[in-house]
Amino acid sequence: MTPLAARLFRKGDEDTQRRLAAAQFFECTALTPLALEMRKADDAESGFSSSAQLPAPNTLIEIMLRGKRMAFFCQQHPEQGHVAVHAISDEGDRGIHIGWRATFTPGSGEVSIDEEYTTSKEREDAAYIGLIFIEKLLCIINQPGLVERRARDTDKRILREVKARDYEPASPKWHECHIRPGVHGSEGEDGGNHREHQLHYVRKHRKPSLGPDRWIDGYWRGNADLGIHFKHYVVHAPG
Repeated sequence: MTPLAARLFRKGDEDTQRRLAAAQFFECTALTPLALEMRKADDAESGFSSSAQLPAPNTLIEIMLRGKRMAFFCQQHPEQGHVAVHAISDEGDRGIHIGWRATFTPGSGEVSIDEEYTTSKEREDAAYIGLIFIEKLLCIINQPGLVERRARDTDKRILREVKARDYEPASPKWHECHIRPGVHGSEGEDGGNHREHQLHYVRKHRKPSLGPDRWIDGYWRGNADLGIHFKHYVVHAPG
């Protein structure tokens, strides 16, 4: 389990422990700048990408942001077609903070935010922004060849406790995600030579030739060995 997930397991009740034992874990701190870049670049009107699928039905994504560990417990619900996300943060001496709960549907603009955890407009906005961030992380993880998953061993004390409590066997490995070195994106995507360009994001865009409301998902292309190029976007109000 990732660091915050292991802390949650030790402090959690039986239901929490069973849910965590059945999950796959991904530490994605190294992908955070890329996800934030995508969030800034893409048009919110395009909705959530159909590529934002979970690596496993129960997936915990963990990051370190501004010195704070945050975890997003995600569950795929094939029957309803949506992904449920539960945000949790480690507040240090103040303990673990239960944040927001919300769902989104890949390939659509459908969002549902649990009002029990979002008692103000500010917290509701934070939950929506958090959903978009998770969508972007999932798109990065799912882009072919872009991410290297480095296997790490789950704490043996947790594995022993899971076995002793007769829970579903926990995964003996969790994964630390990094950008894989080398060239990404096919040569045909822009007709150029990716080796001459840093890794950069091609924002989501409409393609009228495929239909009036057809969106092409954004993707990363270029040579990661040359570094990563982040753009500066200026958003203007319509009209």
